Amino acid sequence: MNSLLGNITEIITEGSLSLVKVKVQNSVLTSIVIDTSETASYLKTGNNIKLLFKETEVILAKNSTGIISLQNKIDCIVDSFEKGTLLCKIKLRFGSCNIASVITRTAFDQLDIKENDEITAMIKTNEISLSHD
Repeated sequence: MNSLLGNITEIITEGSLSLVKVKVQNSVLTSIVIDTSETASYLKTGNNIKLLFKETEVILAKNSTGIISLQNKIDCIVDSFEKGTLLCKIKLRFGSCNIASVITRTAFDQLDIKENDEITAMIKTNEISLSHD
């Protein structure tokens, strides 16, 4: 499980859903939660929060210039990787943080991933959970 620490910068609520924007280093990531500032005390602008997301939910792109609907894009450097027959685990450095992605070996080979490559990690908004513990 990937974990990043950040600070809530904005909360947009409609009904029982809230889109929460969180600053992590120099990037802003978003998460959608079934909670509001009225129902969850941790949902306050300025609060520190932990973002959690599975390694299998991290999509990777190299040299991406197209417009895409994914809002959570993190510029990373490839630290290392473990290649298997079916799956590969890629360890990424995002500023002073580390995250990981698990992708198929076919995708790994198509991206031609090497250590120290610049790569964009992307996570869908609904795949990021918030933890206030």
